[in-house]
Amino acid sequence: MAQSSQPDPLLDQARSAWVRGEHDAAMTLWRQGAEAGDPQCAFNLGVLLDEGQYLPRDPLEAAQWYQRSAEAGFPDAAFNLAVLFEQGDGPEANPNEAARWFHIAAERGNAQAMFNLGLKFDEGRGLPQDPEQAAQWYLLAAEAGEGRGAANLARLFAMGEGVERSDVSAFKWYAIAAEMGVASAARHRERVARELSPEQRLHAGERAQEWLQGHSSPRLQ
Repeated sequence: MAQSSQPDPLLDQARSAWVRGEHDAAMTLWRQGAEAGDPQCAFNLGVLLDEGQYLPRDPLEAAQWYQRSAEAGFPDAAFNLAVLFEQGDGPEANPNEAARWFHIAAERGNAQAMFNLGLKFDEGRGLPQDPEQAAQWYLLAAEAGEGRGAANLARLFAMGEGVERSDVSAFKWYAIAAEMGVASAARHRERVARELSPEQRLHAGERAQEWLQGHSSPRLQ
């Protein structure tokens, strides 16, 4: 929560200034809001320092603002902080801290964090290798609109890792991933299709379409 009555007006003023091209004024307002405790302002300031386009790049200071924003409940800040820890960009590389912040962001609904958490359980980086946990997080990522989660879940079904091996389910999830824009998914789907009878392939395709219709969102168009 913001610690001042000012952050919301500051956000509006900053957005308006940014649209008008008054970047210095907007950045000053975002810094004021961030220092007053507003998580959105702190996140915006972190992004500016992280990207280094309008301010000199300072990933260490960016991490500090991301952390303040994340601790106030902003999931995208937690995700960006996790990425900095993952890459050792600014703060020292720390797979455990990266996993912790990915988990916080994932629990708060960030689809990319769900995918990254699944990847950590899948590969055993920063977390114990656990294909069952990986499958669960990949599923949640897919349900939140992250196509890479669907593709990796398909791979787990194809290999029988963390889930019961099923070429039908692998085809289904590769088909879903392809519809969600994962470039390699269609090729993998056709590879799996060679293991299926025409009836199984039809059934798997129908299951994929049913899932897509039930999980429509802008990310799935």
